[in-house]
Amino acid sequence: MDLKEIMSVSGMPGLYKVMANRTDGLIVEGLHDKARKFVSSRQHMFTPLENITLYTTDDSIELKVVLSNMKKNEGEHPVPDIKKTDDSTLRNYMKTIVPNYDEEKVYASDIKKLIKWYELLNANQLVSVIEEGTEESANEDQKESAAVEVTSDEKSAEDSVAEKPKKATKAKKAEATEGTEEKPKKKPAKKAE
Repeated sequence: MDLKEIMSVSGMPGLYKVMANRTDGLIVEGLHDKARKFVSSRQHMFTPLENITLYTTDDSIELKVVLSNMKKNEGEHPVPDIKKTDDSTLRNYMKTIVPNYDEEKVYASDIKKLIKWYELLNANQLVSVIEEGTEESANEDQKESAAVEVTSDEKSAEDSVAEKPKKATKAKKAEATEGTEEKPKKKPAKKAE
């Protein structure tokens, strides 16, 4: 399972797995209650978790990276109970997970929502699946970057060996047009009055 199959639906609490797609909405299954229901796209907006990022001071970071950091640090820094902790404790926890998160743009309510989502995903054993997907995508990115480096080196070698002069084609066109006579232009027809 991937994060693009899990949605946050506006106006509805929790997270939902997409079961089927219809023209006027989605059939979703709640991760918290396993109930299937139809959700209209006229009344609700759907946001896949794959598209959600967290503001940092440098650049935004994907949600799957934040979730995998939370899973890795769960032994050292347990996830706080959002009902019993205050905002400063939540912010300190967030600094341990993502040290460079933007404190002005990320509110305490955002951190609470992130923790709720993490607990839902972890209860359904989806965080470990996300971590595996993150590692696989990192390996694929490394392979792609290596392939890009090889192809760019090959292209630059090919370009330096066989460069065709572009001016020769323009010169041939100029020679071909010199020998031909220009035809007189047609006069436009007069309008009938």
